[in-house]
Amino acid sequence: MRSQSLGHIIKHVQSLIEKEDWQTALEELQTADQKFAHTPAILTALGDCHIHLQKPDFAVPYFRNVVDLEPDSVEARNNLGVAYMFAQDYPNAEETYLEALQFKPDHVQTLKNLAFLYYQQEERLGDAATLLASVIRRDPSDCESLYLLGMCYQIGGQTDSAKLCFERILTFQPDSDLAIEALKSIQSK
Repeated sequence: MRSQSLGHIIKHVQSLIEKEDWQTALEELQTADQKFAHTPAILTALGDCHIHLQKPDFAVPYFRNVVDLEPDSVEARNNLGVAYMFAQDYPNAEETYLEALQFKPDHVQTLKNLAFLYYQQEERLGDAATLLASVIRRDPSDCESLYLLGMCYQIGGQTDSAKLCFERILTFQPDSDLAIEALKSIQSK
């Protein structure tokens, strides 16, 4: 690996990731990090590997390092927020997502991740629904947001609104197992 270029290493790691061989990818990246220290692409991939290996606490320092190297990067802050969220450090996740949105207030993935963070906290379901509704206003076919909004409604006891969200998903993705199962769940009650 020592004689390989950064591009070749990244390609090789991407092939490992496509095969979901996260542990080998992590090991290759750790070696690459020694040769190409402080490279945001390597640090981000290291963080991603730790997330997929269900070790989000190990991902946080890598993503924090990327934020230090690229302080204006919305994606770097979003990734750090994801690591905090999976580590169940909700206050730091929220703070990091909100920082990212200061750079780009309409960054869809960060909005969706912040909504998912709120969804995990029952007392914040209303905040999650508000964010998801804003994403759906921009893209009415965003099935991921429609599903999560439907789940917010369902948990909040608004089954008619939940049903509408799940039915709308089926207009865009007729074979959506998630939407079909959610509708079955509502109908069985």
